[in-house]
Amino acid sequence: MSADHQSYDLTISQEFLAKHPLLKTLIKFYVTKDNNDNDSSLSFLTVLIDNIIQNLTLPKNAYRYNEQVQKFPMTLFILAGRNAYEFVRMNIPGAIPAVSTIQSSLDREESQIMEGEFRFDTLKHKFSSNDISIAFCAEDCTPVIPTVTYNVTSNTFVGFSLPLINGLPVSKYFQTESLAELEHWFSSMDKSTMLNVHMVQPIKSIGKSSAPFILSAYGTNNKYTSIDIIRRWIWIFQQCLAKDIRILGFSTDADPKYLRAMKLVLGFFASLPNMPLTDHANAFEVSIPANWTWFFLRQRQLILCFQDPTHICTKLRNHLLSSKATLGIGKQRISLDILSKLIANTNKLIHGLVKSDVYPRDRQNFASCEKISSDDVQLALEVIPDSQAMRLYLKLIRSIITAYIDKATSINNRLYHAWFSVFLCRMWWAWLLVKAKYDFDETFVCYSNNNASSQGQTKSIRQFFITNILFQSIEINAHQLTYLTLLVVEEKLPIEALQIFLFNSQTCESTFRSTRAMSGAFSSIVNFSVMQFLNRAQKLSILHAIKSESEVNSSVVNSASLVFPKYRKESSKLTSSATVSTTCLLTKNDIQRIVSSAFHDVFELLSTLDVDNALKENNIHTLKNLSSFILNEMNAMTNTIDDSTPEDTESDSESDAIFDYHDSINEEGNETDNDYDSTIYELNDVTGDIFPGVRIFNSIEAIKSSSYFKLQIDGKEKFIHKKTACWLFTDDKKSLSADRLRRVIGQNKNS
Repeated sequence: MSADHQSYDLTISQEFLAKHPLLKTLIKFYVTKDNNDNDSSLSFLTVLIDNIIQNLTLPKNAYRYNEQVQKFPMTLFILAGRNAYEFVRMNIPGAIPAVSTIQSSLDREESQIMEGEFRFDTLKHKFSSNDISIAFCAEDCTPVIPTVTYNVTSNTFVGFSLPLINGLPVSKYFQTESLAELEHWFSSMDKSTMLNVHMVQPIKSIGKSSAPFILSAYGTNNKYTSIDIIRRWIWIFQQCLAKDIRILGFSTDADPKYLRAMKLVLGFFASLPNMPLTDHANAFEVSIPANWTWFFLRQRQLILCFQDPTHICTKLRNHLLSSKATLGIGKQRISLDILSKLIANTNKLIHGLVKSDVYPRDRQNFASCEKISSDDVQLALEVIPDSQAMRLYLKLIRSIITAYIDKATSINNRLYHAWFSVFLCRMWWAWLLVKAKYDFDETFVCYSNNNASSQGQTKSIRQFFITNILFQSIEINAHQLTYLTLLVVEEKLPIEALQIFLFNSQTCESTFRSTRAMSGAFSSIVNFSVMQFLNRAQKLSILHAIKSESEVNSSVVNSASLVFPKYRKESSKLTSSATVSTTCLLTKNDIQRIVSSAFHDVFELLSTLDVDNALKENNIHTLKNLSSFILNEMNAMTNTIDDSTPEDTESDSESDAIFDYHDSINEEGNETDNDYDSTIYELNDVTGDIFPGVRIFNSIEAIKSSSYFKLQIDGKEKFIHKKTACWLFTDDKKSLSADRLRRVIGQNKNS
């Protein structure tokens, strides 16, 4: 045997095997594995065992970890937390590295999420590696703990509300080398009470899923306008386009500012005369048949906009809980009392409801919307007197779920239920308008809780109808779904663009839930500050990347990829093949037929409530006439004109000042005219040289100087860490309720 090679033809005695039974078990394991070469489920385990055994033959400071193994401890650390990770590491020596090693990997520059920065380069890399070219964006806010802290990596103070220029946050704005300036910020600047997040949902081939991507996150005080939102969206669209990524559109919840932004972008009873978005070279254009009088959207659109259907459903349910609303159709009221009567008088096995489904404590509980609008509940209500109007309202909720949320719905059924919900609202609204005009008191006294007079009738009838925001959201979504279908029918977008269940803002909500769940098994804290969210979101992004890579490599033999549990909700992401087959044959005539069918079905259902007679008497009982009537009413009620320009020219001086300041603080060694830089901050009411537990030192290493402020204590120069400075100027410890309902109430009060 040469010095450079060792023979592996070894003879092991029975005595040695008896002394080391693990070796005997390993031999059996590898023999079994060799006999099952096609079984790749043990590939990672084999690599892990090999790595452990190799490490155990070395000193601890020489442990090395295979590249295939390194993703396992990182995933374990993210999913289980530090305590569980340390428990595994100490009890399985050589299997996973120290926490400090994992933390170094997590802190790599390419994986970091900085406040206010948009990660377009990382997005481009993700899309290129997965051969993706189209995506959908979402934007949403959540309450955060208004706490300011120091980010060592970016040398910025995180927790102040970033200023917006043309709707865009100025990243790294709160950088300073002056302790006095930091004190001024604490006393004068708004702290972030909300966190704004932008998500990008990749649109892959049907049957394949891809994790959403966190494009940007930043703290805000919620003081921005619809025009700020539009400018931000257009900028994101253009930046993605420069990276060869076509953003199809944006989704948010049914917030009034975002609804107005959507209407202006789409030209849906609104216009932006000084922002000709449809002139963009990359704007979509479809051919709309002349006989589509029910379709109110223009032919050219730069981007599409969807109101989050989950929020629409919960708001429809919550409207029933409102003390200001008295919903009704025909001679029947729409009330949750009807469902309460069902629960009291019918066996639970028939409807499956409990009282908390009808009166949920959590107003964002979507599961209760699904339960109260189920087929079983609607069928059970047939035996409850005067419940037809309530059943129609529940059908409205169910149609929205079927059209936009259910993953297996075919495009034909999506179109049907989208327009079913539209026509139900249009006929309901038209009936209220004509009744209010001719026999207001006679019609509405049967379910009104107050003595409404004929004065202010238009205002009064709003209590009998859904909110204007909900009405317009339902209209916008149906028009966007139809427009998107036309783009696919005309072969201007691929078939995968019809995965409508991806076009919502639930990616943001899911990210908020996931980051709240990362507090740890022994922590009751579910809320976070802006900085805490950024740290957790970074881990979440890494976890999604590892998952995606493992899914891609799972089909490769002996790839040693990790296997993640798939739950029912995740496995249901695979869409029905009906989506493909029906769209291949769908034509504009088919769409017209589907829409007409939805119209006639709604008309028949409303006929049971005597709504049809009023519509016939006013000649608005046909699809064409009803559409014309609603078009005129919406023009009179909601038409909006905004003369804003693509950039805010009125605040140029302010913008220039902010950007000049921002540039100056990023220029290394640049001397500014900042008054705070002229003197060193003094603490005259403090004496002493040593401050236990507080990072105040007499001297620091030059390499760490950017993380410290100079100050004088008792006439002596010292250095205080910037994180300690935040603690010094914080007067009280802010908190948020762990209860989501209380968080939302607090959010509404602040806004």
